[in-house]
Amino acid sequence: MKTRLLTIVLLLGGLASRAFGDSFVAGDLVVSRVEYTGDPTIFNNPSISGIQGAVYLDQYTPAAGSARVSTLALPTGSSGISTSFSSKSEGALTRSVDGQFLTYMGYQAQVGLQGVSNSYTPGANIAGNTNPTYNRNVALISAGGSVSLTPEANAFSGDNPRAVVTVNGNQFYMAGNSDSTQPAGGTIGARYGTPGSSASIQLGSYQSIYDTSVKDNNWRGIGIYNGNLYVSKGSGSNGVNGVFQVGAGIPVTGGQTITELPGFPTDKASATSYFPFGFWFANATTLYVADEGPGTTTADPLAGLQKWSLAGGVWHLDYTLQNGLNLDIAQTVAGYPVQTYTTGLRNMTGTVNADGTVSVYAITAQYSSISGGEPDPTRLVGISDLLSATILPGSEEFATLQDSGAGEVFRGVAFAPTSAPEPATALPAAAALLLLVGAGAKRCRDRPLGAAMSWDLWSVRIRARSSLRN
Repeated sequence: MKTRLLTIVLLLGGLASRAFGDSFVAGDLVVSRVEYTGDPTIFNNPSISGIQGAVYLDQYTPAAGSARVSTLALPTGSSGISTSFSSKSEGALTRSVDGQFLTYMGYQAQVGLQGVSNSYTPGANIAGNTNPTYNRNVALISAGGSVSLTPEANAFSGDNPRAVVTVNGNQFYMAGNSDSTQPAGGTIGARYGTPGSSASIQLGSYQSIYDTSVKDNNWRGIGIYNGNLYVSKGSGSNGVNGVFQVGAGIPVTGGQTITELPGFPTDKASATSYFPFGFWFANATTLYVADEGPGTTTADPLAGLQKWSLAGGVWHLDYTLQNGLNLDIAQTVAGYPVQTYTTGLRNMTGTVNADGTVSVYAITAQYSSISGGEPDPTRLVGISDLLSATILPGSEEFATLQDSGAGEVFRGVAFAPTSAPEPATALPAAAALLLLVGAGAKRCRDRPLGAAMSWDLWSVRIRARSSLRN
């Protein structure tokens, strides 16, 4: 029997831009946005190896018919932080376990530089390399908006830093990739570091039954739940794609055993249609996984938001939410030279509401003819799901909350940090939720990416402006 429920949708209306104030606002959503002001057609040029973009944290306060937006620019310059604009796997934004910080990982490199995402780090350089080396960089952002940076000299040398999370601002847990060449290969994996220290350690090394490559530890997402550390893998041809636990408890030393969660697919990564990215535990027995899809316009029933339930010590895939994402349908963005296609989801966050639902927010994965969609504008989307449901509710669908425009991409999403922890069951102000009866509410109209959006809510027409510009 299909579950009927109230579908909860955020309405972003009347968006306005303002400078960052004294602090973040409890319950708001924060989105990491990477900006590049040049011609996106350069990404068709095979000689272009990534360009560093400036990083902004945009704050949204969704409400019925009104919204407020602020922007915090992360420091730039030779001692600042930047992100590869064309790297789809970078840019995660996470909130600390105690709720008082945001964390973001990029490079200690100036905006506009090329090839930084393939650079070696000073602490793990390769003999004979004559190219510049760049530290990776961790940003710790307080509830008051202060930013402290910790350069990492031996993390993810030769490849991408992707995500970082902290318990309380006194340590960092990092995920990313590296070159397989030694000593760079020793900088891959789930890593532990501390603020102010440029040296991090690999917590453990996963070895699949298929490969012997260090690329088995090519992690995408990272998170902490219920006192344990988890990572996800969903890219590359090595190893196994899935969600994994790193040791037991919150590790601070190397040699940890990394194990895939029981019930997740054990097929070789190169042969699977399973591409996990971000993930979020709603409770001890419910796990939501963002799947980015195959990175092409090939239909994939696993792309979107997967819901997994734990029963008898084994995780089971209940269903995959796709409605409203308009997967593999051509979308047009003003100023972008080609059409773009949504293939799935990447980074995500969520909250459990007092009414027995969850609200999940995610950033879309895009594909186009330009470098496989790497610089494509992305979308912030949201959906409500009945936490207890194990059969796909027919009334649920994603709403597009905000579009990035040409020359910018959304990469990560998290709830705003606060000066004190928030109750886990509180209905957040960020939700500012409108209840739409699933059987009676009309569906959000299909529209080109980057255009204004509208909902018909019974007889009320609510307009919301998109494509914020700073």
